[in-house]
Amino acid sequence: MNTIKFAICITAQPSSLRAPFAQQSRFWLTFCSLVLITLLVSACQPTVAITETPTTAASLTVSPTALPTVSPTALPTTLPISSPVPTTVPTPEAVWTYKTGAAIWGTPAISDGTVYFGSDDGNLYAVDEQNGSLTWKFLTQGIVRSRPAIAGELVYFASDDGYLYAVEAQSGTQVWRTDIGNSLPRDKREKLGTSPDPLGFDIFQSSPVVMDGQVYVGSLDGNVYSLAADTGEIKWTFQTGQKVRATPTVSNDTLYIGSWDESMYALDALSGQMLWNTPVGGEVQTTALVANGIAYTASRKASVVAVDAQTGEKKWEYNYNRNMWVESSPQLVGNVIYIGSSGYQPVFGLDSQTGKVFTFFFTKGFYWSTPAIADEMLYIGGISFKTDAINKGGLFALRLVDGKISDSTREYWYFPVREPETAEGNWSGVVSSPVVHNDIIYFGALDGKFYAVKAAK
Repeated sequence: MNTIKFAICITAQPSSLRAPFAQQSRFWLTFCSLVLITLLVSACQPTVAITETPTTAASLTVSPTALPTVSPTALPTTLPISSPVPTTVPTPEAVWTYKTGAAIWGTPAISDGTVYFGSDDGNLYAVDEQNGSLTWKFLTQGIVRSRPAIAGELVYFASDDGYLYAVEAQSGTQVWRTDIGNSLPRDKREKLGTSPDPLGFDIFQSSPVVMDGQVYVGSLDGNVYSLAADTGEIKWTFQTGQKVRATPTVSNDTLYIGSWDESMYALDALSGQMLWNTPVGGEVQTTALVANGIAYTASRKASVVAVDAQTGEKKWEYNYNRNMWVESSPQLVGNVIYIGSSGYQPVFGLDSQTGKVFTFFFTKGFYWSTPAIADEMLYIGGISFKTDAINKGGLFALRLVDGKISDSTREYWYFPVREPETAEGNWSGVVSSPVVHNDIIYFGALDGKFYAVKAAK
C-alpha cells in the first residue's frame, strides 16, 4: 500500500515542480508501476492447503529444499505473446467418426482391431478400428474418463459410479466389479470455466494399469488400490493425503504415482509399502514417466520435476514461475521430455538430464492432453473457450526436426473441434490424449465424437 501511495504522490505533483525532475519521475513511475503489477499478480495466486502425509506411510520423505531449479529465463526472448491466426495450415479429413451421448475426456486403448474408450454418457465403447462401427457398449452409472487397460481377454476401466470394472474384450460382458471408493455424482463434477474455486477443476479419473496379475488404480477416496486381475479382490491399499487422480506407473516392481496432497510416491508394487515420497508443491494429476533411473512428473505448481527413481531425490525442476498448471503427462523421445501445459499454453521439449528448454510451441490453446509422437510428428489435443473466436480447440500436429519443433508459432496441421455453445461447460476441443496406430490418430473430443484421422506425412 505504501508503494501505491508513493506512486500516486509522484504523479500528483504540479507540472512546475515535476519539470526539474522529469527524468527521475519517469524512472520512479515506471518502477512503481512494475511493483504494483507484481503485487496485484501475487495477490491473485491461489492458496494451496497442503495435507500432511499420512502416518500409515512412514518410511522415507525427501525434502525438496536446496535442490536445483531450472529458471524459465532459459526460454528464448522471442517467445510470442500470441500467435498469428494461421490461414494456410492444412486441415486433415477424418477417416471416420463415432458419436456418443456426451463429452469424451479419456484416452483410448487399441487391441486386436478394436478401439476402446469411455464417455461422459456412462458407457465404455468398443468400436471397429477400420470403420468405427459399434461392436458393443457397456453402461455404468457414472461418467467414464479413465483409459481402458487391456490384458489377456479382459478390459479394465473405472467409472464415477465408484467401481472398477473388468469386462470381456470380445463381448463386453461383465466379469467382475469392485467398489474402490471412487463414487462422484455427475452434478458434483466441475462445470469447466464456471468454478469459483481456482483449485477445483476435478476433471480427471485415475486409469487402471495391469501388471503381473495385479490391477493398480488410484481413487477419489485418496487410496491407491491393488486388485487381483482375475477376481477383483483387493490385495492392498495405500492411503495418501488427498484424492488420487493420477494414473500409476509400474517399473521394476515399483509403483510411482502422484496425489492431490502435492506429493509423488514410490510404493512396493507387491506389498504397497511406501519406499519414498517427495513433495512437489502442487496437486499431481499426471502419469509419471520412468526412464533411465529417473522418474518425471508435473503438477499444478506449474513445474516439471525429475527425481531419482530409487531414492526420490530431486534432480531438477523446471519451474514456470506462473500461476498456471501442468495437467499433461511427460513423454520421452531420445533425450527430450515433451509435455503440454494449461494456462501458460506452450508445448515444451525439455532436456531430460538438465530440465533446460530444448524446444517449444506456443499458441493460445490450453493443453491438458498428453502428446503422442510418431514418425517425427508430435500430436496433442488443445482446448479453448467455446465463445473465443481466436483461441483454438482441436488436435495439433507439429513437425519435429532433430527433436526440435520446426515452427514455434504455427502447427504443421490442425484438426478443429468446435463444441456447440449450448453444450455443458465452457470449453471446446480435445482433452483426450491421442493414440497413433497404423498411421491413424485416434482421439475423443468434448463435442462427444470419437475421431480417426490420418497421420501426417
